[in-house]
Amino acid sequence: MSAFWFYILLAAVELLILSFVGHFWYKAAAPNHVVSRQWRWTTQDSRDMWIDAAKTMITAAGIAAALVASVGLGSARPLSSPSLLNAKVATISLVACVCFSMALVLALSRGHEAAKSRNLIDQRMKGNFGEISEGVLSYFALAVILILGFLGLSCFFVGFMFLGRIVWNF
Repeated sequence: MSAFWFYILLAAVELLILSFVGHFWYKAAAPNHVVSRQWRWTTQDSRDMWIDAAKTMITAAGIAAALVASVGLGSARPLSSPSLLNAKVATISLVACVCFSMALVLALSRGHEAAKSRNLIDQRMKGNFGEISEGVLSYFALAVILILGFLGLSCFFVGFMFLGRIVWNF
């Protein structure tokens, strides 16, 4: 695959990720308040699913980055210049994915807790003293979560695409 087509594919993947994340923001910022609230609603189950996805990215990216770093350092045969560049980009992207995904886990946890607390206060004022485990994310919390999610997912795919390119260049 020529460099031109590789970068076209890379741009297409990034646009798909951006449209995926952008769709959430578009729905959550809808002028219709009911629709907007539904897209910002968070439950413990939904939070746990998104955190599990982020933890999976952390694990996969961490293992891949460690393998690339160890192969690059311990290789008896030096990597060619294009392969070395691809290994560097892949490693940096995968390490960035781990960092952004860790921040995403924290943002998801804190955003959910803040949404739950706001809902708890509202329900207590209405006289409902039952168990509250859900609520509506603030626009700021959702924006932070979506930005970190986009960055983590983008770095994940960029890293793995450049890993694939290393094999292609051998």
